[in-house]
Amino acid sequence: MIYSVSQIETDVRVVLDENKVSVQLAMLGDVDTLSVTEIVRSKIQDAARYCMQTAPLHLLDNGYPINAEPVWDVAEGKGSGYLPLPDDFLRLRAFRMSDWERTVSEAITEDSPSYALQSSRYAGVRGNPQKPVVAVSVSRPEGLVLEFYSCNGGRGTHVQSARYLRIPEIEGDSIDFCPRLRSAVVYYAAYLVALTVKDDNAQNLLQQSKEFMQ
Repeated sequence: MIYSVSQIETDVRVVLDENKVSVQLAMLGDVDTLSVTEIVRSKIQDAARYCMQTAPLHLLDNGYPINAEPVWDVAEGKGSGYLPLPDDFLRLRAFRMSDWERTVSEAITEDSPSYALQSSRYAGVRGNPQKPVVAVSVSRPEGLVLEFYSCNGGRGTHVQSARYLRIPEIEGDSIDFCPRLRSAVVYYAAYLVALTVKDDNAQNLLQQSKEFMQ
């Protein structure tokens, strides 16, 4: 959902005032110090990214489609392959191949213990249509990709669903993030501001943000 950055700034300022952080902000009198508005605004994008990256699935929206064709690892003959990911990829929302029995919403990474198992010669160890596995990897020539393990293969096997969350960025006075995370983003941005000015209420704001993400 698209939000007004100005409105989010206002909401963050209200939270800071309620938590007495405004007192600390008022003490920033250095001419070399950023204005309060600049400090608050600079934290909103980071807050939105953190919350979208760590929130449980039930608080996320449907995201955006990954418009890419799968590249099959034909040489391996294991029914696996990958999709190039867009530059603004933040987090997987959902992925499913047409012969899988379930959708995958959590991707492993190259440093996950189970990642090496996906290259095993033994089919029972790798992901399969009954228990599929997907991984976000940077080891391909194309850069960041989503690897999938694996399919039985066969004619007509295709990507049934592929959606992701974009990295939230401020554009003009707008920022796009999941609507159920609005309060969490506001409080996390307030936490980052309080942390910047070394206010004792920072941890309380962090805790409140986490409570909004339960």
